[in-house]
Amino acid sequence: MAGGQLTDQIRESLTPLLEPGEQLRAVGSFQSGGLVDFPSPTFFIMRNWWVGATDRRLIVARLDWLGLKIRRDGVFSVARENVVLKKDLVNTLLRIKSPDPKVPKRLHSVVGSGFDRDEFVKALTS
Repeated sequence: MAGGQLTDQIRESLTPLLEPGEQLRAVGSFQSGGLVDFPSPTFFIMRNWWVGATDRRLIVARLDWLGLKIRRDGVFSVARENVVLKKDLVNTLLRIKSPDPKVPKRLHSVVGSGFDRDEFVKALTS
């Protein structure tokens, strides 16, 4: 799926999760698990997430195993001040502070998904 089409699909899927008057400023496709979480017991399990930055918070939504639909039991809201963006050689990393153990602590952007790092930085800081 081309980056623009995926971005549109993410926006369309996250829009119903917005509160009245809330604006979705940036979206992206991310993954958890794998090498970034070593030595987690879920080391080899990659999970796909769609993330939306709004003017109030970060919406983190886990996808089903096929990566096509949001799991309604996997939608979380995180205060913007509890999110840190970091850049590594290839990906953008999101570090999330949350007392909820179901919320991923580290997410990395999916290369080629149309993710716009500058848009995300602006959405989280303004």
